[in-house]
Amino acid sequence: MSAIAFCHIPSFSRHNKSWQLHAGNKHVNVVTSKTGGGLVRWRDDGYHGVVIDPASLPSCADVFAPQLQSSLALWRSEGKKGVWLKLFRDQAELVPIAIKEGFAYHDAENGYVMLTHWIPDEPCSLPCGPSHQIGIAAFVLNLNNQVLVVKEKWSCSCSGVWKLPTGFIDKSEELFSGAVREVKEETGIDTEFLELVAFRHVHRVAFEKSDLLFVCMLKPLSLEIQIDENEIEDAKWISVDELLSQQFYKEDEMLKRVMEICMATNDKKYSGFEAHRVVSKFDGKMSYLYYKDITN
Repeated sequence: MSAIAFCHIPSFSRHNKSWQLHAGNKHVNVVTSKTGGGLVRWRDDGYHGVVIDPASLPSCADVFAPQLQSSLALWRSEGKKGVWLKLFRDQAELVPIAIKEGFAYHDAENGYVMLTHWIPDEPCSLPCGPSHQIGIAAFVLNLNNQVLVVKEKWSCSCSGVWKLPTGFIDKSEELFSGAVREVKEETGIDTEFLELVAFRHVHRVAFEKSDLLFVCMLKPLSLEIQIDENEIEDAKWISVDELLSQQFYKEDEMLKRVMEICMATNDKKYSGFEAHRVVSKFDGKMSYLYYKDITN
């Protein structure tokens, strides 16, 4: 399943009117609101900008248009900068009104579209929309020094080639748990995450987005392969020499280097990053920081 890396933008619930903004990398508890008087309901975003409350918007485009115009005039007079407008599927008829008033598409997911408007006559400093997709490649080596490999079912540049299991990280999924899940889904093999040993960053690929691919070392907890025929054509355990003897690998410098790194890690000649649970005062959230354990 594909996933896209999102920048930090204000977020809120569809029907919760007491929402908290997530602006930039910090939380901003907002207490100010504007209602009535022909204005839309809105709240400050913490950056001299505005977030419109979508739950309070009128369903009729004829009512929304003058409210939005009056609100923009007010925000302009108050020196506001960026305006965030999230419209849900049942509010689709309001989109053309916003576009006419100078709003632009920022991003969209199933069920909503986010639009933004930059008021000042100066370069826009609002964060960009989704720019990356995030994937993993799993290196799984058994006690016989055999690597778990798959053949893709669908036509692609590596059709017919034995390769490492790969896949995209789901929304709100950790890198290491995504690697374990992808291997299980494609091959039926249970694994345990060991280290993150390398990553690749490339631009303008699928849908003109950038791509981050993280190479993860996994320890097999089972050996019997049961493939998902909807995702892959075949899977097996293969020797490293047989894997690298394929013409595709001989001609691909990146894949050869990935295998060198993985084998060096297995031989304790290279050390990757482990996942450590930490809490940052910056956002108050528990997260995973990937680094070499300097205390060990």
